Amino acid sequence: MENNKNFNEFLIEFLKQIHIRLDRLDAKIDTKADKEDVRAVKEDVRAVKEDVRAVKEDISAVKENVNTLGKRLDRIEVGIATLRWIIGVEVAIIGVILAFLKAC
Repeated sequence: MENNKNFNEFLIEFLKQIHIRLDRLDAKIDTKADKEDVRAVKEDVRAVKEDVRAVKEDISAVKENVNTLGKRLDRIEVGIATLRWIIGVEVAIIGVILAFLKAC
């Protein structure tokens, strides 16, 4: 009976040691899993940064296009103003000619 008691105590102590080792391994696994999660998050952050850079480049291209279109619009508006002025002058000249022809 003494042998069974010693064996049981030894078995209990051995199981406690296994439990402690399993807890340590579990903690290491959690640490490694956390590191893997951090790596995955870092990769996601890198991908987002690349997307942001791409969007910034697209915005720059859009700004250039808007500036170009704005300049074209300004030139068109200047052309329209010039045409209005020329038409106004032509109408005035035609009015003067008609008044001259009526007077004669």
